[in-house]
Amino acid sequence: MPVAVAAAFSAVPAMASQQDSTAGSVQVYTIEDCYSLVRENYPLVRRYELLDLTEEYTLKNAYMNYFPQISLQGSASWQTDVLEFPFDLSPYGIEMPTFSKDQYAAIIELSQVLWDGGMIAANRANIRAKADVDMAQQEINMYSLREKVNELYFGILYIDQQLRRTDILMQDLDREYARIEGCIANGVANVSDLDLIEVERITQRQGRDQLESMLEAYLRVLTLMTGVKIDDSRQLVMPVPEGMDKEAMLDAIIQAEIRRPELMLYKAQELEIDTQLDYWTAGGLPQFSLFIRGGYGRPGLNMMDNSFQPFAIGGIRLVWNISQLYSLGYGKKIVNYSKEQINTVRETFLFNTDLQVQEQVAEIRRYFRTVEDDEKIVELREGIRRSTEAGVENGTKNASDLVSEINKENAARKQLIMHQIEMMKAIYELKTIKNS
Repeated sequence: MPVAVAAAFSAVPAMASQQDSTAGSVQVYTIEDCYSLVRENYPLVRRYELLDLTEEYTLKNAYMNYFPQISLQGSASWQTDVLEFPFDLSPYGIEMPTFSKDQYAAIIELSQVLWDGGMIAANRANIRAKADVDMAQQEINMYSLREKVNELYFGILYIDQQLRRTDILMQDLDREYARIEGCIANGVANVSDLDLIEVERITQRQGRDQLESMLEAYLRVLTLMTGVKIDDSRQLVMPVPEGMDKEAMLDAIIQAEIRRPELMLYKAQELEIDTQLDYWTAGGLPQFSLFIRGGYGRPGLNMMDNSFQPFAIGGIRLVWNISQLYSLGYGKKIVNYSKEQINTVRETFLFNTDLQVQEQVAEIRRYFRTVEDDEKIVELREGIRRSTEAGVENGTKNASDLVSEINKENAARKQLIMHQIEMMKAIYELKTIKNS
């Protein structure tokens, strides 16, 4: 990294540390700190807890199927015909029972699963998989906040550097104002030259007021997002590549693996599809359970007794939905096609991400060259300005020429600062693209 660029990048953290040591109360934050604070403070983070609770209680609800199940039934009916004996035995002293057309029954049943073919376990696995998908989608939503943090963080640093540059320029103008006053006393300058300097001082003050207003707005938004009080740009540290030059830092990012949360989502979706197939497969297997049923009604188990009576029955039950096996083959095809679709989406995402990386790398290298050119321009503009100052002192140049060269040098320095910060912002946008 060129010396001028390194010096510019290291200026902010140095000042922040100095402020912290003198005031003893200024807390500084790196951009990584801001990423973490936004994750902790942003209202959307509450959804993580809600998703965890939803998964926990849904799993508990599914596990309840292992417990004994109790059901209650009741009925009251009327029928058009009942059992009748075709002959009369009353002459022989035998009374045949008669049956009512209205019948009643209240039944309670207790059942216990012995083996369900793995449906409960498959259902619980599917619940976990769905929760993982929701979590991955939530992670994508949270990750997108990094772009907003990048805009705010580097925007604040850029405005701060502009304010610093404006302050330096105003000091230069004050110095030139005093110099012109000396030249007027020596008869080599006019009062109108002082007016030119004063106009420029007023213009710079107006520009500084606008920059301060923008800075306050950016700081307020960043404070709301992070949940900590950030009211001074010196609390933010310019990202500095420690112990490596620009190309080495860029190569390290390029070689880093893509770890975007979207990849976690695709993997979670595939696992969810697999659990659906397990659930369908379990549904085609036989299920065994114990049961005991008790009730009270008319008639009871003894059909020859037309009175209200209690009754009970117990045993083992087999349920086998064989028709479920018919659609299992199609279910496997659906699963395979769904996973192929997810794989296609994944490949498309990686392809587009790689394109973004290549475009961002080209942009960063363009900034590398631009910053080097800006440094040369600043050096040349500084020499021209000094030459003009000397010309004003010996009467060969006037204040208008000097103001013009000061503005050109200031514009060149602002351009350098802007490109330096945009270069670092582009590097962190590349890190955001790859999540490296």
